[in-house]
Amino acid sequence: MTKLFLSLLRTEPEDVTQFSYIDPPFNFNHPDVVRYPPEVSGHYLMQSLRRRLLDFGCGVRFSRTIVNLGIDIGLYCGVDVNAQSIAWLKANVHDPRLRFEHLDMYNPMYNAAGVEADDHTLERLGLSEFDAVCMFSVITHQAPQQASEIFSMLYPIVSKEGKMYFTAFVDQSADKYIERDPAAPGHLSNYSPECMLEVLESSGWVPLDVFPASPFQQTVFVCRK
Repeated sequence: MTKLFLSLLRTEPEDVTQFSYIDPPFNFNHPDVVRYPPEVSGHYLMQSLRRRLLDFGCGVRFSRTIVNLGIDIGLYCGVDVNAQSIAWLKANVHDPRLRFEHLDMYNPMYNAAGVEADDHTLERLGLSEFDAVCMFSVITHQAPQQASEIFSMLYPIVSKEGKMYFTAFVDQSADKYIERDPAAPGHLSNYSPECMLEVLESSGWVPLDVFPASPFQQTVFVCRK
């Protein structure tokens, strides 16, 4: 048995990816999701998003998932209005596959002191030719005009065959658009299906599929250029 063991024993260490781990001190998820480790919900959501991906409103969940679970991805770029989390990621994640950008864009709930953006804001950050862009719990906090601005901003940085995947609150009973929490505009931004399709098409996007809400996410829209 000793000879067999020695014959199987490699003289060189196995070529494996160096282990690394990050633990950002942030968690922006809904209370129903926070009870799970960020990597669990992140892995669930990233199953079909593994190529050249831009994550708009990224938080830290996907970064934790990619690094801590060793997810295979070509390029991941996270964009967020939260300057602290982006600064932490830039300082603590040293992986050429991952890039992070702070976007000081106005939002009444999350960045009231931010500035107005335009269709070319992301291009000026040097972002382009992404296979896909995703937004989880971003359009859920945007009025139609704000959602249209975001869709228009994302359109030019996606490749010709690129896709957009995002979640939204869809309410069949809503008359186009309604804030379900009037005291906190942007908290629960609900759209009728017709209103959401109108906003998408006015920004150039073509809806392909709509999927009902499932664990960790609201109603899903998949669109192409």
